[in-house]
Amino acid sequence: MSTAAEAPRKRRFRLSLAQIGTLVGLISAIVTLVLVFRPWWKPQDVGKAAISDIVVRQPYTFRRYLQRVRIAPQDLTRAYLARRGVLVAFHYEITGLRGKNLPLRWELSDNETNELIAEKNAFGLVPSTNDEGGDWGVWVPMPKRGREYYITVTIYQAKGPPYELKHFDSPPFKVRPTTP
Repeated sequence: MSTAAEAPRKRRFRLSLAQIGTLVGLISAIVTLVLVFRPWWKPQDVGKAAISDIVVRQPYTFRRYLQRVRIAPQDLTRAYLARRGVLVAFHYEITGLRGKNLPLRWELSDNETNELIAEKNAFGLVPSTNDEGGDWGVWVPMPKRGREYYITVTIYQAKGPPYELKHFDSPPFKVRPTTP
């Protein structure tokens, strides 16, 4: 006959705090190694952009714009470089998109009717860090006098159909008379 005292006791499986810490460290190390050797398994970047300090400057020659963004004029003629236009300068803060080419596009619209007057792709941005801020600008050929205009600038995502990352409108402006 067996008594309750003689029955084998069930062993409970208990981990000490040190063993739990070791287990968590081991799991973290395995996940890190997997993501190092299989980087495409990492979660995709979540890109964000913020725009501030939007300023319209006019008249602004195309030569001056190229100087501002540090692009050599190469084989452009004097007449082409002397074209007058409008600069929309802005400050950007972009996070999560290091090394991605972010295309820019501008649209010139009539402020009263919202009719599109002109549009074009502009030089894009390529953030060098995952949290980058800087100043940039787009140049737009000078529109006709006598109307009030605004310029919409759109920054697109690096991948996919043209997915907008951020867009903004310049303050409305009238073309100022200039002397040649």
